[in-house]
Amino acid sequence: MKKLLIINTLLCIITAALTSCSDSKAQTAEGSRTTAAVTTNTIEQTTINTTTQTTSEPAPTENETVSTTVSVAEFDPHSIDRLSLGGCHTGFVKEDSSLYVWGCGFEYQLGNGEHTIADNPIKIMDDVEKINFGFENSAAITKDGSLYIWGKHKPNPAEAKELFMNPSSPTKIMDNVSSVSLGSNHTAVIKNDNTLYMWGDNYLGELGNGKSGKYEYSDTPVKIMDNVICVSLGFLHSAAVTTDGSLYTWGCNRNGQLGNGKSGESEIEAEPVKIMENVQYVSVGDEHSAAITEDGSLYMWGRNDSGQVGNGKSGENEIQTEPVKIMDNVQYVSLGAEHSAAITKDGSLYMWGNNSDGQLGNGESGYKILSSVPIKIMDNVEAVSLGNGHSGALTKDGELYMWGNNSLGGVGIESEDNRILVPTKIDIT
Repeated sequence: MKKLLIINTLLCIITAALTSCSDSKAQTAEGSRTTAAVTTNTIEQTTINTTTQTTSEPAPTENETVSTTVSVAEFDPHSIDRLSLGGCHTGFVKEDSSLYVWGCGFEYQLGNGEHTIADNPIKIMDDVEKINFGFENSAAITKDGSLYIWGKHKPNPAEAKELFMNPSSPTKIMDNVSSVSLGSNHTAVIKNDNTLYMWGDNYLGELGNGKSGKYEYSDTPVKIMDNVICVSLGFLHSAAVTTDGSLYTWGCNRNGQLGNGKSGESEIEAEPVKIMENVQYVSVGDEHSAAITEDGSLYMWGRNDSGQVGNGKSGENEIQTEPVKIMDNVQYVSLGAEHSAAITKDGSLYMWGNNSDGQLGNGESGYKILSSVPIKIMDNVEAVSLGNGHSGALTKDGELYMWGNNSLGGVGIESEDNRILVPTKIDIT
């Protein structure tokens, strides 16, 4: 297994270096990603869809609503912030507000002060309210609104400091924070007064402050917008929802991930651009994006080589440049590197996209295996989070299930099996 750790780590670095908005960006990004990071095992782009389980049910569409015969528990927004998956690491906040972390810690993203791998959950902090994990970094908000970060927060250029650091354990950097999101090399926070602040790399306008360029960055918080209720960061793009339901996106748009009808290597938006109205939630992955409208409709757009947009298409040149409706009656959505997940209002979990490491949880995995349409995986689900090549779900009963790539311990099961193909219960004691 130790040999596989080295191999997978090298593959992560190689894959990240190959994916950039320009040749010069490949030298500056160095593979750092958000929760939607590069897949550990690089797969060939394909138009082949996976054969789903015979028990899988088709996703609800405009003409088919979710059954209302199921008793629906009230949605707890707090649950979605209790579980977060990074590139190869995972975090979970128990009901007593204690934070447990496991998986790859080569950049100190576990927060235990060690450059190591944890196959089993280890306790890191108490009094935690919310968490958000990036590709090689982590963040937590305590009940008093204090923001703590740890892991790789890489500067560009190298002499940058202040909020660019690499703490090996949770380090407090800010007060009065209500929400946080980690991107590749950029970070966003929503303060208690709904103001949005950002800092980090700004090579392709991902900070949204009207600037972009190889040496554009900020190592201190920059105010970007007011009245923000939701923010999500991808590899090189950003998105936010304001109190009036307006969705704004900015940053790199080489694969249509901004949803403004454009795409291309030179397509950059250095300031927030309004994309949709009546939006209540947004989530962005590596280079694809999703929004839930007030009526529960799920819209998606962006890179679709592995079917991650869920519109029935896939392939090397598949790009969705504008929002397209995928499902009805959706309560929550989470995007990974090249896979996606949605929870409907009856608690059903649907997944689609790349399945090379079993991250869809339907019992299948392998080269060229994917699903370009949503397939039902579980019932009774409260929250879901997707990482590089692994996935996790929290049920309404408070039980945690994990599956997908386990080569660096991200699933939390001490096993020689590097792929966990179906949701498996994790006992955090």
